[in-house]
Amino acid sequence: MTPLCDEAENGEQQAPSVDDAGGLRRVGANAGWLLAARGFQAVLSIAYLAIATRTLGLADFGCFSLIVAIGQGISGVVGFQTWQFVVQYGTRAQMAGDRHHVDRIVGFAAVLDLSAAAVGSLLALAAIVLLGPLLKVPHDLYGAAFGFCLAILIAVRSTPTGVLRLDQRFRDAALADSVSPSVRAAGAAIAALLLPTVTGFLCAWAVAELTTAAAYWWAALRRRGLALAPEGLRRVVREEPAVWRFVCLTNLSSTITLTTKQFTLIVVGAFGGPAAAGMFRVAAQLAQALVKATQTFSRAAYAELVRSFATGSDRALLAQMTGIAGAVAAGMVGFAALFGQPLLHLIASRQFSGAYGPIIILVAAAGLDLFGFAFEPAMTARGHAGMAFRLRLAATVTQAVLLFLLLPFFGVIGGAWATFGGSLAAVLLTGSAAFRAAPAISGRLAADGPPR
Repeated sequence: MTPLCDEAENGEQQAPSVDDAGGLRRVGANAGWLLAARGFQAVLSIAYLAIATRTLGLADFGCFSLIVAIGQGISGVVGFQTWQFVVQYGTRAQMAGDRHHVDRIVGFAAVLDLSAAAVGSLLALAAIVLLGPLLKVPHDLYGAAFGFCLAILIAVRSTPTGVLRLDQRFRDAALADSVSPSVRAAGAAIAALLLPTVTGFLCAWAVAELTTAAAYWWAALRRRGLALAPEGLRRVVREEPAVWRFVCLTNLSSTITLTTKQFTLIVVGAFGGPAAAGMFRVAAQLAQALVKATQTFSRAAYAELVRSFATGSDRALLAQMTGIAGAVAAGMVGFAALFGQPLLHLIASRQFSGAYGPIIILVAAAGLDLFGFAFEPAMTARGHAGMAFRLRLAATVTQAVLLFLLLPFFGVIGGAWATFGGSLAAVLLTGSAAFRAAPAISGRLAADGPPR
């Protein structure tokens, strides 16, 4: 456990000093643990993707992908990014030495997650009934589709993720995160042998989600309490008057980010049918397997940006992280260009051969996401969650417009170019805002001191 956590547990009220090099080292060390898990996940994701594509074929794999997209999209819409709330407000309570308030914050976040799951179950039922005919999902799969969506909603792990990052326990998070690909790979193999249908693979994915959530909650609650008393939850709202604005804005921003990919896949399926959706899903899945670093670095950086903001050193840290991410992104695109085609032939049948072009474009889009991975976390850490949401919305609108313009004429590769356009717009908008706002923030800190 870090010195910060030790101080919080011992009741000492000393705020740790934050220096640029130390902050970058902590981001690197924390990201290292997450990257180890992501690397493990990337290898296994290729394995279970190969099993699924070769077992189901293009059309059935596309149907499976559309159902997964519906479930993940609904989860992204209703789910609060409570991990950001836990880190943002829990860090302040830790620095003040108030462990009990941290427990109340964790309890409040857990209640938000459970409430979102309840609302999401109703939306899932409506979405399956309404979108099923449009996406040519067979009627006999509606029950399995709803069960899968329900499993994703119940298997919420945003709050325990926030607890582990708050306590700098990235090794525990990495171990918990490794449960999902392990269970998926095993489940895919079992489904291929015993139930080689869309339903069989949906069951395997659902079990993986539930098992991973259990692992996260077990790891988080080993060292943290969960205060669920109604009075304690009301006290969080009283003592943190901006809490509802923060959770709503971060939810809206993340909803746009998380659901854009699912929305793109669903639109591809609506225009081209399950086969086109299957092709796009393979390209997107392979691209994500090569670029797991994007989400990893973003999550590792957020906690450190919150700390560095308290001392006014966040601009230097932001510049350093962006430079490193840019170099990694360039190498990542080169790797995809060299090895994307052999990798595609290794895991998928000839039915999916048209996915190579979209793979390169989607990897380039993810490279842009990696280059700008710290921009939105930096704005959120500074209290500019509203600005981050507006800029993300503008980038998403750009992608949606490109999607409807390009998809009818260019098919799957048009969807990939629309994704690239959305990522480029996001990097340009959030990057200029993040660095433009930094001097004003630093000046305010010099005059007023760290935020409360």
